[in-house]
Amino acid sequence: MASNLTSFPPSYIAETTGPRLIAIASVFIALDASIVALRFATRMTHKAKLGVDDYIIIPALVFSLGMCVISIVEVKIAGVGRHLPVLYIEDPQAVVNWAKCGYAIEEIYCAAVAIPKLSILASYLRILTAKPYRISTYIIGGIVSANAIAGIITSLASCRPFSARWDINLSTSNCLDAPRFWQGINIPSIATDVMMLLLPLPTIWGLHIDKKQKIALSGVFLLGSFGMIASIIRLVVTFRVTALSDGTWDSADIATWSLVESSCYLIAACLPALRPLYLGVINTLKSLSPYSTTQGQSSSGLDSSANPRRHLDIEMNPYRRIGPLGEEAYCPEYSSKAGQVPPTVATPVHAFDDSPHVKY
Repeated sequence: MASNLTSFPPSYIAETTGPRLIAIASVFIALDASIVALRFATRMTHKAKLGVDDYIIIPALVFSLGMCVISIVEVKIAGVGRHLPVLYIEDPQAVVNWAKCGYAIEEIYCAAVAIPKLSILASYLRILTAKPYRISTYIIGGIVSANAIAGIITSLASCRPFSARWDINLSTSNCLDAPRFWQGINIPSIATDVMMLLLPLPTIWGLHIDKKQKIALSGVFLLGSFGMIASIIRLVVTFRVTALSDGTWDSADIATWSLVESSCYLIAACLPALRPLYLGVINTLKSLSPYSTTQGQSSSGLDSSANPRRHLDIEMNPYRRIGPLGEEAYCPEYSSKAGQVPPTVATPVHAFDDSPHVKY
């Protein structure tokens, strides 16, 4: 190892990816807080009853924000984003801080990834009524929890003694290989992601609704793939890092994808609950559109019997359940007016909102 900074090119000494990590973390702090706030605002606006998935999302937000905060702290006091050989000479204390922060980010990461996934699984229980699917949901939740607990315990026991990670007087051979640790908790996490993506699809495609609605509902549940994509990219990064010889530099990429992954799971858990808000915005925009108003006026003189579905006007009453047991399909009671027909497709229960929504 070089003994003075003159051994390194000036560009190598000044090179850092820390500002990029701080910028990404700051964006996700605002995004995570906003998306959870909108989730609860939507619940209250539509007077929807809070479920287990809503309560779980609160600690999920805390740990997701924790990932962002610890990433910023690593840049500020631990030199993450800069080259480790430079820090050994220029700021040895930053190297000690980096090693200590490693413990914190590992424990926070395990919880930040697992808890929003548990919220997603809890939301599945709102719509999966068949016993085999509910049992599968609980099993996947158990695997997610066990993987997180195992990751935390392994991290805490990764060095013997505990201070061997940052104490230069102790042999680093007493610690586990950090990249292999990240890979060990990533692979089971990706496996559970795949299970979670596939689990609700048979139920959705078994509903008595048209194909477009089935595709739309499937898309809602596939939002969880955002987190899985980030997890796969992060796994690739850990395989690229064979050893932490330049640990503070390599840690910037790992920390970036770790916080992106946890935030994507949080956002994926909240987006389906925002569907009423999205529909309200779309309907408002349509009502304000001059084109829709003109079209409505120009078609008012047409014979409704020629195309009755274009003049559908149904007075909606509370929903009533239909279909065999095990299927969450609802359709509205209606009173049709002259020359009008009711919708021919049952509207699926919105798993994340108790307020009625109708699509024709």
